[in-house]
Amino acid sequence: MAIATATPTAAPARSEDSSIAPVRTRRSWVWKAGAVAIIVAGALAGVFIYSSSSNTEQVFVVSRDLARGDVISQNDLSTLDIAEGQSTKGVAVADSSDVIGQVATVDLPAGSMVTKSSIASALSVPEGKALVGLSLKPAQLPAQALVAGDRVAIVPVATDAAAAGDSAAVTGVVSDTTHDDAAGTTIVDVYVSETTAADLTSRASAGAVAIYLTPEEK
Repeated sequence: MAIATATPTAAPARSEDSSIAPVRTRRSWVWKAGAVAIIVAGALAGVFIYSSSSNTEQVFVVSRDLARGDVISQNDLSTLDIAEGQSTKGVAVADSSDVIGQVATVDLPAGSMVTKSSIASALSVPEGKALVGLSLKPAQLPAQALVAGDRVAIVPVATDAAAAGDSAAVTGVVSDTTHDDAAGTTIVDVYVSETTAADLTSRASAGAVAIYLTPEEK
């Protein structure tokens, strides 16, 4: 009696398609929440920047150096953005009619903000004062250029046309200066006391005065 033997069968070959499936990674909810927070923060920042840029006020600044007494034209002006609500004495661009054609009452370097106190329709003479013009040669005034606001003393000097006399020095404040290149002189407008103006004007017309700078008041 023959004994049946079992023939081992080969294991079925695995096809390449039945390879191990890739492991799926699960992104943590913390990362998702962080991404959402970044997006929201970026959106809020954009809204804030837009809001800040749209809530500004434009004020006037001068685009070039202006001397006291200069008439302000449109070409002399530029603008500066000021955050709305920020305290400023600058004249708003919306009030351009209050600036153009006005006179600078002080020297305004380029970039200076235009304020209502720095402009006027005309230069006025303070009460109790008089404005005297002095035509001076180089030997009659300092080499340092005089500017509006400088405090000066005006002293009598002897000339062929006039003696020095006993007149005391007259104190004053410079209003403006101009140069007469043809005559080689400097014309200095000075505010002085009204009581001394007549005598000073007479002496100045004869060239019998000189001028020097004095310390500023403390």
